Amino acid sequence: MDNLTHSLAGALLGQMGLKRASRFALAGCILGANAPDIDVIAPLFLPVDNIAFHRGPTHALFGLPIMAAGTVALLWLVDRLKPAKPGATPFRAWPLFLVTLLAVISHPFLDWLTTYAVAFFAPLGDRWYSANAIFIIDWVYWIILGLGIWLSVRRGKRGGVHPGRPAQLAGLVLLTYIAVNVAWSAHAERSLAAALRQRGIQPRLIVASPPPLAFWERSLAWRSDREWGSGSFSPNDGLRLSPARTPLNLDDPRFLRARAERRMVRSFLYWSRMPIVVEVDGRPVLTDQRYYRALDDERVPAAIRRRAPTASFQIPLDLPSGP
Repeated sequence: MDNLTHSLAGALLGQMGLKRASRFALAGCILGANAPDIDVIAPLFLPVDNIAFHRGPTHALFGLPIMAAGTVALLWLVDRLKPAKPGATPFRAWPLFLVTLLAVISHPFLDWLTTYAVAFFAPLGDRWYSANAIFIIDWVYWIILGLGIWLSVRRGKRGGVHPGRPAQLAGLVLLTYIAVNVAWSAHAERSLAAALRQRGIQPRLIVASPPPLAFWERSLAWRSDREWGSGSFSPNDGLRLSPARTPLNLDDPRFLRARAERRMVRSFLYWSRMPIVVEVDGRPVLTDQRYYRALDDERVPAAIRRRAPTASFQIPLDLPSGP
């Protein structure tokens, strides 16, 4: 999920009433809601590839308390350097930690809802979890979160009773929106699984991906042990299954050689839930089925298709040996 959404989610938690727990509680909510994404700088200091490390340890169950504690430690240092004014809310480390931890937990929860997935048990477990319910940037989130924050701030400034009530209501609306989308994706995946079995295909994995803007639509990706295909699902058209069936090509010698020789290929495979080998401009490329030509869909606005990088999540397999 984008960091604007994470920041708004943290701010909403603060406006619900958590900001009264301690000095800097609102800052703790916003910083904590973004803290797990500190892993994007890990490749600068550690021998890891971003695609294998991002949404791993710092997003996992074991890392969340550490993220919260680090955020509280930073705010404690600010409190020491800039003491509070008389009568201001005092700095309370333990309540601040609990509030910040809740905000930190919101981060992998929102990330889990996208198709990119989260390794909840890293580094002890290597399974990636995903609800496949929300596009990585969702305009409905922005509206619900923004309204909840604005209305609570306005009520508080006007001296109204229960200033956190609008934020609390927005939270309930957001959770309802999330639940409906999770159920809709699960329904789309079950429908596709049934259709495939009727055709004699045993799916090993199915992913329903919401396209940008049209949260009610689903792009479908399926794979068996040897081949993969696609489809779509919508309230108006129901299930549409593409007749094309393409080999996974994971037995391609060029892929096997690259996997043995290049760390980046192995890192990609650690993260990828749906790896495939395809030909792009005559070159063998390792990619992930979830994102291969995902933005070619006509339901994606043309402005987004024009600006999207064409080589996202694609690793050429004919490069010299190396990292």
